[in-house]
Amino acid sequence: MIGHRTALGGVLLVTSQLLNRAIDLGTMLVLARLLHPGDFGLVAIAASVVAILDAALELPLYQVLVRVADLQMSHFDTAFTLGLIRALALCGITLLMALPVSLTYSDPRLVLLVCFLSLSPAMRSLNSPRLALYQRRLSFWRDCLIEVGGKLVAFACAVGIAVTTRSYWSLPAGTVSFTFAMAAISYMVAPYRPRLSLAEFAIFWRFVSWSSASQVIGALNWQFERLLLGKLQSPAKLGLFTTASDVANIPFLALFTPITRPLLAAFSHQSGDCVRQARSYQKASMVIVMVGLPLVIGESLAAEPVVRLVLGEKWLGTVPLLQWLALSLIPTVFAVPASSLIVAFDEMKVFFQRSALEFCVKLPTATIGVLQFGFAGVIAARLVSETVVNVYSMLAVRRLVGLSVAKQVVGPWRSIASTVLMVAAVLPVRRPLGPSATSVDAALDLVTIGSVGALVYAVSSWLLWRVSGQPDGAEAMAVNAVRSVLRQKPMSWSVDRSA
Repeated sequence: MIGHRTALGGVLLVTSQLLNRAIDLGTMLVLARLLHPGDFGLVAIAASVVAILDAALELPLYQVLVRVADLQMSHFDTAFTLGLIRALALCGITLLMALPVSLTYSDPRLVLLVCFLSLSPAMRSLNSPRLALYQRRLSFWRDCLIEVGGKLVAFACAVGIAVTTRSYWSLPAGTVSFTFAMAAISYMVAPYRPRLSLAEFAIFWRFVSWSSASQVIGALNWQFERLLLGKLQSPAKLGLFTTASDVANIPFLALFTPITRPLLAAFSHQSGDCVRQARSYQKASMVIVMVGLPLVIGESLAAEPVVRLVLGEKWLGTVPLLQWLALSLIPTVFAVPASSLIVAFDEMKVFFQRSALEFCVKLPTATIGVLQFGFAGVIAARLVSETVVNVYSMLAVRRLVGLSVAKQVVGPWRSIASTVLMVAAVLPVRRPLGPSATSVDAALDLVTIGSVGALVYAVSSWLLWRVSGQPDGAEAMAVNAVRSVLRQKPMSWSVDRSA
């Protein structure tokens, strides 16, 4: 039943995230037409600084609560107190850093921007800790309600300010209103009366020590590209890069970030049985590759019509960036469940080791790349570092549950082969869109790419699955789901019942 509940929990979270990303796309569609690339670049610099501070003070409070065997009120009180301390520390440090940051980038507007954006991670620290109680039970509808509600508030706030003022302040206003709304809704769906206590601090510290160190390095890995480009490139060019990166990540974040929570709960329930964990990990990984690989490659193939429709003509400079940034996500697709498995094994030091390895690879390659080749060098450095880091994650999975790296890579071979066939079918039907192309032309091209790619991928996946003897796995789950819908019967997920 755990495997069944994990699948249903994952479906619920993915559905809500798809809705969230649809709202994000709607927000971006409006703001991209009302603001300028330079506005996005300016806010990106401030957001990167805050993101590094946010990660430096990151506390994995919910992960600890999910793993505690017997949750008591003292655990919730300790989590809330630690979150409050984190929020106050983050705001205080940000106030001290705001002026030096503005002087570094020679832009006084960054002082208020950095200070204001610090409210977002500070408020996120104060969500109701009782949400972890429901996550342990694989009940995620509250999480979905919180995030969707927050996104709707952020959309209304950001779009309202952009329409009335045409100001870059609409971007940080949406970010901050999102976390304020989430915190408010969290106490409605998971009631908790805040009390200050550090009675269970020792339980949290074991996770915090390794997690904080890895989060600091991880944030530097992700954000120093933007800080470096912000120093060497104009805000307008940085805005093009950051927007392309955000668009490239939308499908990935919508589908695969939410699945880590039910996977963590499932792997934790299977603690002590490496055989079941390895089987569950392989099945989860194959499902993710089956969906994710054609998605990121398809996004690269459809970059130009997507940019024309979502962002508009003035953002066409993001097209080549989006094409390659989407492809740089391919290595990550093969190791999405690794983080959940590592947390389930309490191997938090692996995150630190992985982040340190990424930093050692990305720092020199990205620095040399941006100095020699500009944006292309940064994207190449990201692809190299992502490959190295995800191979390291696969090695960690092999050590924890005995699943070889070869099986992790080759296991979803049918999805890989189907994706290759999809690319071969789509490339001839893509139309080059010239400067005079209209939104209708872009829409038709997007529909052509999407329909041809989806049809070829689905048919080839089904044929390869049949030729392989219809093994249990990702394709079996998909076929079962389609049959259940066609028969209008309750869905019977083909999963490992022992998982």
